[in-house]
Amino acid sequence: MPYFYLPSHRIRKELLSLLVCFLIATGLNIYAIINYDAPLSELWTSILYVLMATAVLYVAWIVLRLLIYGFLCLIGRRPKSEHHLPFILHRHERGYRSHHHK
Repeated sequence: MPYFYLPSHRIRKELLSLLVCFLIATGLNIYAIINYDAPLSELWTSILYVLMATAVLYVAWIVLRLLIYGFLCLIGRRPKSEHHLPFILHRHERGYRSHHHK
């Protein structure tokens, strides 16, 4: 039975996407603090809300990429590589064996 792995470059790209989502959520929090004249302590006391906003932004980013990929497949312009998709697992090449296979 074939097995799958997540390439390290894909992990780095997804972590970068997650970091960008976190920075956007933090920026929105800072904007709200400035706009509503809240104390600066709100920056760390509202970290759970920032983390929730990060998760929502990240899921929205994944859904957007999947919708674009599905649309491209629908109109027959499937991308040559699927590396831009989130969490696409790539199969190992045929000759590669791991310690699980004998």
